[in-house]
Amino acid sequence: MTVSKKTAATLTTLGALTAAIALAAPTAGASVTRVDVAPGLSFGSSGGGYGAGCSYTVTATARPGATVTYLDDVDGGRTADTFKPITQVADASGKASTIWTPAKKGKHDIWAAEYIQGESYIMTTVNVGTGINLGPACAVLP
Repeated sequence: MTVSKKTAATLTTLGALTAAIALAAPTAGASVTRVDVAPGLSFGSSGGGYGAGCSYTVTATARPGATVTYLDDVDGGRTADTFKPITQVADASGKASTIWTPAKKGKHDIWAAEYIQGESYIMTTVNVGTGINLGPACAVLP
């Protein structure tokens, strides 16, 4: 197959233009910049005031419209089953909230990230004691 000089020049120019656009495009940074766990009405002797079996609101700050996925890492075991829902879309203010109910006491690393290949997670650590669920409140024991 023979390619004319004009076609070759056009393809070369198109390839160079495509590469220039790709290099000039801003790189996407991590969309989740913060994750917070509200203690709610928990009280008691646990250092963090969080109890296993009780529920807490976890809020990730991300770019508006980002779909945020949550992960709970405790004692080397990772699960998303402690979140309802597991994923949430950030609203216009960039907040995406879910309900977290830790299943056991110990040090929990709560991870949140926009689910994009190569995206890094942001994490916060929460210490959880034994919880006694009192409906709207939680008594936390060591």
